[in-house]
Amino acid sequence: MRIVADVDGFNVYCACFRGHTKTHLRHLKWLDCRALVEAMFPDDDVQLVRFFTAIAPNPPDDPRRSTRHDIYRQALTTVPGVEVHAGRFTRSKRHAVLAHPPPGVDPLQTVWLLQEKQSDVGLTCHLLMDALDNAFDQAALLSNDSDFVQPVRIVRERFGKDVIVISPDHEVSRGLDKVATASRKLNR
Repeated sequence: MRIVADVDGFNVYCACFRGHTKTHLRHLKWLDCRALVEAMFPDDDVQLVRFFTAIAPNPPDDPRRSTRHDIYRQALTTVPGVEVHAGRFTRSKRHAVLAHPPPGVDPLQTVWLLQEKQSDVGLTCHLLMDALDNAFDQAALLSNDSDFVQPVRIVRERFGKDVIVISPDHEVSRGLDKVATASRKLNR
């Protein structure tokens, strides 16, 4: 079976290195996405793996994070059968209410909001174009972002293609699990 895999790099990064899932997925820091997909689908023909990401600005506590991310992104471009698609981050000032303001501090504060742009839309466009072009028999989506529910549904219903969702989180998003042909957790 021909497989094209799309990797939501920022979603995988956040699941592996932030929050409650980070301890059991730490070994995926320099993940070879193609090798992973080939190992998960050993009897299939992996046509292409696309990695979608955006390099975030460095946080104050880690001034080299974006450099490491860029080195990883560049390393992926050397792997045959892997395409890397780069989005970007925008930074804007917004007003937000603090969840736990210290006594005497106004709960409404001006904050910087970082937002990833173009990565998820790029992944969606490629998934739909590949379905339209009959580039795969089965798609693999490495993400747990419920924003992909609608594109997965369209690929399945409109094009009759299978979509396997591989979640980097402890659980698979209910929405994705519902529309996907099948789902798996990355830790298995």
